[in-house]
Parts: sequence; structure tokens; C-alpha cells
Amino acid sequence: MAARLAFHYFPGNSPLHRWDARCKFPALLALTVGFLHMTGPALALFSALFLVLLGIGRLPGRALLRDLRGWVFFLGIIFLLQALSFEENTPRLLPWLPVTHAGLSFATLTCWRLLLILCYATIFTFVTRPRQLQDGIVWLLKPFPFLPARRIALMMTLTLKFLPLILDQADEVGMAGRSRLAHRRRNPFTRAKYFVLPLFRRSLIRAHELALALAARGYREDLPLRLPGVPSEDWIALILVVLAVLLCGLGLEDILTVVRAWL
Repeated sequence: MAARLAFHYFPGNSPLHRWDARCKFPALLALTVGFLHMTGPALALFSALFLVLLGIGRLPGRALLRDLRGWVFFLGIIFLLQALSFEENTPRLLPWLPVTHAGLSFATLTCWRLLLILCYATIFTFVTRPRQLQDGIVWLLKPFPFLPARRIALMMTLTLKFLPLILDQADEVGMAGRSRLAHRRRNPFTRAKYFVLPLFRRSLIRAHELALALAARGYREDLPLRLPGVPSEDWIALILVVLAVLLCGLGLEDILTVVRAWL
């Protein structure tokens, strides 16, 4: 087992762990959509809230931030692509540097938003059991009879479960390669071959084993789902999250304009 903690379930008894998954999942969706429309002050507020939630959930913040460093490379690529995209008539920061103030600000906001989405999604996987997530998605899709709720919930749960497994296997394959001095090979294609092929093979074997396990346990999509009611305090927490996202993402004036339009 690799030492990576991101996207794993971290057992606990905090308020975040006890919050019903039928409310946590819509709250995560609202935050994800809201982050895409927030500006700097709102993003700073939710960045501070992220640190507070780490303390409330008693989550390993240092280990989590260490694991998230692997995403810095992809965020760096996105930052460069956004910063280098500029209009011809816009003044540059330096004559020889194809970067403008507007492009730099837009790139910073874009990476900040993506990083917050990733952080809150990681907290969600930390405090939500896969079984609770699956039951919650089935419950949320129950009003839509034309959708295969159990199949959709199973696929989403397996996706979240396989992502950390693949990352763990990537760490194991990388450590095995380093122990055999594969990292000292000069040819990058050779190094990639000895990394990608074992990882791909392990992933296929794990998927095949999972399919056999589901068949052996008699997986069916027509079984009834019986869940207890959602506590009122969980609904209140969800409403507060949605209101906070609306206030920070749209602004009070925009919300009043929408309300007047509906009325």
C-alpha cells in the first residue's frame, strides 16, 4: 500500500463525517459551480474555510497538501496557457514577454478555482464512505425513473474508488522501477514503457477482479433502497452552503435581480 492519502476515505466521527451524503454531494456540486464564478475575495474566503474544515474533520492536512503537490505540474501548464493567451492590442508587462496584466490575473483566478475544486473534492472523499455516496446518489436520482440510478451510482463510486487505487499502484510501480534502477535509463520512452505497461496491466487485473466480485455477490439493479430520513440539521447545513455560494458567486444585487425577474 502506498503512502498516498488523497482521495481515500479517512475514518472519523467529526461533524463532516456525520453529515449525510445526500446533503454533502449537492453541497459539493454547488461549491464546484460556484467556484467557477467567484472572484478573488470570495476565493480567499473559501480558501480559509478549507483550512478550517481540515481542523473540524481532524484530517491530515500536511499529508493532504503533500499529495496535492503532484497536481502543481498540471496547474502550471494551465497557468502558462492562460497567461500567454492575450490580445494583440493589449499592452504587455514587458516588451519581450507575451504576458499582459489581464492574462496574468485571469490565469491566477483559473488555477485558484481549479485548486479549490480539487481541495474540496478531496475533503469530500476523506469524510464520505463509498457506500454512503452510492446510496446517496441512488436516492437523489430516484425521482427520475428513466435513469438507471443504481448503475450511475455504482459507476461514480467505482470511479472515485479506482482513482486512489491507480495512484497507489503508480507509486508502487515507480518504487519498483527505482529499486531496479529504471530511472537511470536515458531513453525516456524506455522509462515510460516500464512504467505505463505494468500500471495498465495492474489496472486491468483489478477491474477484472472487481467485475468477478460483483457477479459472485449477485449484483442487481432492481433491489429496493431503504434509507432513514435526512436529519433537519443536515438540510439546514446544505441550505447555508448554497446561500453562501450564491452570495459569493453571484452577489446580493444579482440575486435580487433574479428574484425580481421570477416575481
